[in-house]
Amino acid sequence: MKRLFSILVIFYCVGIILVNLVWVNFWTISGCAVIVLGMARVILRKNYIFFVLTCILAFLLGALNMKNSYILPKCHISHLVYYKNDAICSLTGFIDSDPEIKGEQTSFVFSAKKIQIDNLKWACCGKVLVKMDFSQDLNYADSLILRGVLRRSSGFSSRSCSYQDYLSRQGIFSIMHIKNSLQIIPQINKDGSKIVIFSLWLRIKMEQVINRYLMDLPAGILSAMVLGQRKAIPWLVNNSMIKSGTVHILVVSGFNVGIVAFIINLLLKIIRIRRKGRIILVAISLLIYCFVTGATNPVVRATVMGLVFLLAHLLKRDPDIYNSLASAALFILVINPRQLFDVGFQLSFSSVFAIIYLYPKLKQLLHIDNYKIIILRFVFEGFLVSFCAWIGTICIISYNFRIISPVTVLANIFIVPLATLITLCGFTLVLCGLLCPFLAGLVSTTTAMLITLLLNINAAVIKIPGAYFYF
Repeated sequence: MKRLFSILVIFYCVGIILVNLVWVNFWTISGCAVIVLGMARVILRKNYIFFVLTCILAFLLGALNMKNSYILPKCHISHLVYYKNDAICSLTGFIDSDPEIKGEQTSFVFSAKKIQIDNLKWACCGKVLVKMDFSQDLNYADSLILRGVLRRSSGFSSRSCSYQDYLSRQGIFSIMHIKNSLQIIPQINKDGSKIVIFSLWLRIKMEQVINRYLMDLPAGILSAMVLGQRKAIPWLVNNSMIKSGTVHILVVSGFNVGIVAFIINLLLKIIRIRRKGRIILVAISLLIYCFVTGATNPVVRATVMGLVFLLAHLLKRDPDIYNSLASAALFILVINPRQLFDVGFQLSFSSVFAIIYLYPKLKQLLHIDNYKIIILRFVFEGFLVSFCAWIGTICIISYNFRIISPVTVLANIFIVPLATLITLCGFTLVLCGLLCPFLAGLVSTTTAMLITLLLNINAAVIKIPGAYFYF
């Protein structure tokens, strides 16, 4: 079967869902997996029975991985934290995320290595969400000693899921609240991944270029579209995009990854790098861009799909889009099976699947290739892509965000092409700012005009009667 791998990934996901709904013993699942594997080896030559056993094995492996995600090491910090405990503790470790500053508050993920309560010390592991009531110059990989009250994350509800569930999907089970700078003791040494340190340094350089040549509002929007940094987007703009169903353009996704691959490949062609070398360098560039943008689900999905396509071209084989999408999903779920229940994961994969499944069928049904007017064909193709993505995500969006935006299909016809131009201009601006500053001014003016046009179109479409409604 050509898409056997895609079917196996579906069964893998079903196994994850089952364990999330029903309690099953870890060793029971393990025993069943061993038995099925033994049976599959015995009847290897019987195709249909072997196929069924392979699907069952994929199902059990998904269930096993999900069950295993609940099992934390004995030294995990969550085992040392109680819901009602006001004891002051000291945590030694390093900052494991890029600190996020909102007004006078700062938050970051802290990777703990040692904990001290009273005079007792233990080596530990695990992540802690640190919330500070003040701003301080902190960076990824900074080693610190934190003193404060450590508590488990609360479980207040946020519609379909709780905040506690959201944090647990990130591997965070504890929160420390710090009220003043005396509770933070900086250490000399640095920790963390060298790749992440380089990626954050590169992202800062790119942000500096964007902020140097653009005003605050367009700079914030461009940073979101190119670098995945949404912290500078005003609430009014974000809410307007949600109403029109175009907020996806403010998230780095497969389109951005495709542009990076195109630009890097074009530059390598200009300097006459051979095909094999170009493929390897493009793959490395995609991995770096994935880290630069924070390795979110849409970027990881697009990066893995891109790497699968590059590997297929390297081996001179025709890649299958469904198997590539399944590879991306499996890569994310093997690392963290709980991501299957993340809204971002669901939206990312459902929209892409809807496009690759429905778009060719609708295009053939409407005979769009027979249209002789190029502009008309382009408009209809844009409409179909937007419509397919809307169909694929409408249930998830309405269930989680309680909003339906019928105007989405119309809005995306105009906004997606504009977003394409803005993203291309954004990458061009960054390259010019780093390599040819004398051209950056011209590119920045064009970029700012396109962003202004995008915001005006978005504001106009949400004023259409029945454009959106909450329920």
